Amino acid sequence: MRSAPRILALLAALAAGSAAAAGTLAGTTITNTASAEFPDPRDTNTQLSSVSNTVTTVVLPRPDFDVTYLSGATDGGTQTVLGTTTVVTANAVPGQVITTDHALLNNGNVTLDIILNADTTGSDPGATVQYYLVNPDGSRGSQIPQGSAVTVPADDPATSGTDEGRVRIVQVITLPTNPGQITPTSVFGASPEGTVLGTAGADPLVTPGNGYASGTTNQEQAEPVDTDLQFTRVTVYTPSLDNAAGGGATTPVDSVGAPIGNPALLPPLTSVTVPTVPAGTSATPAPVLPGSGYVTPGAPATDPTPGGTPIARISGDEQIAYPQADANTTADTVLFTNTLSNGGVLDDRVQLFPALADGTADPAYTFNAATGTFTNTATGVTVRFLDPVTGSVILPSTDPANPTVATYPTLIVPSGTQAVYRTEVTFPDPDDSAAIPSYSVLIGADSLSDADLISNNSTRDTVVPPAAQFGDTTPALGAVATPAPVQSVDPGGAATDGSSSVSTDATAAFPMDVVNNGQYNDSYSLRGSVTVTDAVTGATTTLPVQYYAADGTTLLPRLNTDPASPDYHTFITPVLAAGSESAFVAAVTVPAGTRAADYTVTQTASGNYSRTSVTDANDLIRVTPTGNVAVAKFAAKAGVTAGSDPRNGIDNPAGYTATGLTGARTQEDIAYRIIARNNYNTPVPMFLRDTVPTNTTLKSFTVNPLPTRTIYRVGGNTGTWTATPPAAGLPAGTVIDIAPDTDSNNLPDPVAPGSTLTVDFVVTVQ
Repeated sequence: MRSAPRILALLAALAAGSAAAAGTLAGTTITNTASAEFPDPRDTNTQLSSVSNTVTTVVLPRPDFDVTYLSGATDGGTQTVLGTTTVVTANAVPGQVITTDHALLNNGNVTLDIILNADTTGSDPGATVQYYLVNPDGSRGSQIPQGSAVTVPADDPATSGTDEGRVRIVQVITLPTNPGQITPTSVFGASPEGTVLGTAGADPLVTPGNGYASGTTNQEQAEPVDTDLQFTRVTVYTPSLDNAAGGGATTPVDSVGAPIGNPALLPPLTSVTVPTVPAGTSATPAPVLPGSGYVTPGAPATDPTPGGTPIARISGDEQIAYPQADANTTADTVLFTNTLSNGGVLDDRVQLFPALADGTADPAYTFNAATGTFTNTATGVTVRFLDPVTGSVILPSTDPANPTVATYPTLIVPSGTQAVYRTEVTFPDPDDSAAIPSYSVLIGADSLSDADLISNNSTRDTVVPPAAQFGDTTPALGAVATPAPVQSVDPGGAATDGSSSVSTDATAAFPMDVVNNGQYNDSYSLRGSVTVTDAVTGATTTLPVQYYAADGTTLLPRLNTDPASPDYHTFITPVLAAGSESAFVAAVTVPAGTRAADYTVTQTASGNYSRTSVTDANDLIRVTPTGNVAVAKFAAKAGVTAGSDPRNGIDNPAGYTATGLTGARTQEDIAYRIIARNNYNTPVPMFLRDTVPTNTTLKSFTVNPLPTRTIYRVGGNTGTWTATPPAAGLPAGTVIDIAPDTDSNNLPDPVAPGSTLTVDFVVTVQ
C-alpha cells in the first residue's frame, strides 16, 4: 500500500491526453438466460435443468467529451482566460507561426461529432487561427475548417492498448505582418472550443442518437460555456537596439554577425585635433583643440584629408567629420564608423537607411538595391554602408527566414553583440570658394523583428566641409575676385601704412576680405608679393605685402617674427567662425626709382586647418611717372676737368665749362655741348632745341655720339622733322631742334630713365 501514490501518479501521467473510457459501447446488447437446477424426482441420482426465457438489454449512450492540451497541461481554470493562461509564447515576431498540440477526447461510450471553433476573446485582431488533424506519424494532416465537426469514436474497452477515443489536432496561430495590426504591445491568442449537437430522441430505446437531447448544444464535460478552455497567449518581441557613433564594442561582429577578431578594425576613441578654437582668437596658426574622436582605418583615396579625416564624437548619437580641402574638384568621401548594439533576447536582423526625425525613411534619398547606394539628388550626396572587415557594400537581405521583408541594407546582430559598420558619405567638391553646406545623415536602424519600417534607434553622422573666398572687399559678406582695382602710387612719395590710399605717396593699399564659406572655424595665412622694375637698371625686386587690420594701422600677427625666416612675411588672421569674414588691408610700399608701369599684386589666403588656398591676382599698382628732365649747357674751354663745373645735377665733360669762354674773335667758333638727362622713372621722347646766338651763324648741330639716324627741325614747332642736317650759315635767331630717330619714324626717340641726350652745337662769331 506504500507504493499506491506513485502508482496513481504514473497512471495519471499515462492518461494525459487520453480518453477516459465510459465503459461498454452504446448499442451493445446484453442478454441473460437463467436456469433451475434440481434432481430428477424419479431418479434422485440424476440432476435436471430447466432454462428460463432470455432477457435482452441494450446499452444506452452516455456522452462525454473534452478538448485538452496534448502537453498534459491542465485545462480550464486560469487557462480559460487569455490573460491568465500559463501556456505562453513570448517574443514572437511578425509573421511567426505558433503551434499548440491539442487532443479531442471522447470520454463517453458513443461516437461524437465534435464541432471545432476558435475562441479569441481578448486577442488583438489580425492573427489567423487554423486547426489541422495530426497524422499518426506526427505530421500535419488536413485542415479542419472552423465550425466543422470532427468525428471521434468512443474508446472500445475491448481493444487493449488502443485509444479510439482520442483525435490529435494542432492549433496554428499566424501573426500578422501589417504594421497596423501588430506592434510590440500587441497580444494575440486563441483556444480551441468544442461543442456537440445533440441527436437523441424522446425515447432513447427508439432514437438513442448520441445521448444528448436532440437540438441541444453541449459543452465540454457539461461545463458552462467558456469555462473549460485551453488558451495559448502570444506576446510580441520588442527590439532593443542602440545605434551609436564610433567603434567602441565589447562583443563586436561584422555585418553578417561573425565575431571581429582584429582590433585594428575597431578605431578606439582617442584624442583628435579638430578646428574648434573659438572665433575671434588671434595669432592662431593652428586653430585646433584636442577632443574625443577617431580616424576610421582604411580611409579611401577620395578622403581629402591626408591620413584620413578626424571625426569627433560629440555624443553617443552624433559624430562630426572635419575634412580638409584638396586640390581637385572630384567628389570627396568621409568614412564613419558606427556601432549597433542588440540588447534584446533574440538574434536580430536590422536594416539601415537615412531617416527623418520621426524614424521614417528620408524621401530625399533614392535607393539602388543592386548597389546599396542612397542618393540625395538635391545635394549630390551619396551614402553607402560597408562591412568593416571586407569593405564590401552591405545589401538588403533576401533570406526567406527574415521575419519581415528587408528593403534596405541589412545587418545580422546576434543577441548581446555590437555590429560594427562603416558609413561612407560622398559629397560634392566643385571648388573651395563658394559657400558650402554641411551634410548630415540621420542613420535609422529598423529591426526586421517588428512589422513597421520605422527606425528603432538612430545616430547622426555629419560632415562639415571647408570653403573660403578671398578678394577685394565688399559691403556685404563675401569678396570680389574680379574687379581688378588699381592703386596709383608715386615712388618718390612718402611711405605710409595701410590707412592711406592717396596717389601721392609711395604705398598702395587694397582693402581685402577673406570669407570662411565652410562649416567650421578656421584662421588663414595671408601672403602676397609684387615684382617691380628699377627704372634705371632694369633690375627686378620682389616686394612683400604687409597686412594690416581693417583700420590700416595695426599689423596682423606674423607667422614668424624672425626677419630671416621665410615665414616673416606671412600674416595670420583671427579665427573666423563658419559663415563669417575678416576685413584687412594689403599694403605695398614701392621704392623710389621704380619704373612707371602697372604691376600685378599676387596674394594667397590659405586655411591653416582646412588647407583651402585662394589666390587673388588682379590688384594693380600703377606707378605714376615722376621726376624731371635736367638740361645743362657747357662751352668748350681747354684745361677744364670733368665734373668740376656741374650744372643742374649734370657734370661738365672734360674741356667744357658752364661759365662760358673768356672771349672769342670774329670768325672763330664757339663750341657748345648740351646735355639733357631723363630723371623720370619712365622713358621720355626727347629732342634738344637751341637758337643761333646773336652775332653768330650756325656751323653744325650733331648728336653725340652720332646715332644711326638723326632728325632735325628748323623753325621750332612750325617746322618739319627731316633727316637733312640744317645748312651751315643759318643766321642768328634761327631755332633748330635735333633728336635721334633710330626707328626712322621721323619722331624723336624716347630717352630711357637715367639716360642722357647729348648734342654738340657749334656757331661762328660774325
